[in-house]
Amino acid sequence: MPTVDVRPYDPADAPAVARLSVRVQWPSLSDPAVVDAVCTAPGAVAYVAQAGGEVVGWAQAMGDGVLQSHLGFLAVHPDHRRRGIGRLLVVATFQATRTLRMDLVSDAAAAPFYATFAHRSLTGFRIYPGADPD
Repeated sequence: MPTVDVRPYDPADAPAVARLSVRVQWPSLSDPAVVDAVCTAPGAVAYVAQAGGEVVGWAQAMGDGVLQSHLGFLAVHPDHRRRGIGRLLVVATFQATRTLRMDLVSDAAAAPFYATFAHRSLTGFRIYPGADPD
């Protein structure tokens, strides 16, 4: 099993992150230009995990640099899950935001993973202003 290195995102990572996003069924991040814009937006921090020279995970968060951040994305290739990569990415990304807390929205399948962190459960919503709610 190759060593995993977690490091800050570099724009050259965009194509690999886009391929990983397609693999985990996130079509909105299939375009490397969109990935790069998300990862380099003002207030954003992003990290990738590499194993054997291949990007096997990535995370992105936005924060105010003081109190509050939001974990926007966390993906780990299915063949590399349950090895601590997701945890490393969350910790690295959270530390890089320099905030005191990080909120996130999760689907039910990922909730047990996030519950392993010190946390407080809150009710959350993903809103789409102007869109039909159905």
